[in-house]
Amino acid sequence: MKKFRKGQAVVEMALVLPIFIFVLIGIFDFGRALHTWSNLNFQCMQAARAATKRINPLIAREVFGVNTHPDLSEVQAAFWKYRSPMMPQDMFTNVTYTGVGTADKEVRVSASFRLSLYTPLIGSLVGGNNGEGALVISAVAAENKE
Repeated sequence: MKKFRKGQAVVEMALVLPIFIFVLIGIFDFGRALHTWSNLNFQCMQAARAATKRINPLIAREVFGVNTHPDLSEVQAAFWKYRSPMMPQDMFTNVTYTGVGTADKEVRVSASFRLSLYTPLIGSLVGGNNGEGALVISAVAAENKE
């Protein structure tokens, strides 16, 4: 009876190893998605904060005009300054800056990022209708001008 039990460990490993690898890659993808979401929120928040700071806090505190707050190029520089090296710039979509360079009292920065998942089948399940298995992560930050 002992001679038939020699291949038991190999058979069990052949059954369990693919599931184990699938779970490990899933944990890795979840960590990447969490990092992307956190960093995208941070980027939007920092860009909105940069747009709300008054250029000269001592002059005309109740006036909101084109020259009282930073222009669009400074806000865009603040947004891209905090981009993670793990997030390629070409995967960002719908980056909008509302209320920057205007007399509005509120600034809203929003952005989306397309994250391609490594886990097989999970990308097609949570990736939506884009057919690529990419997860679209979005963030919005709104702040009132000083």
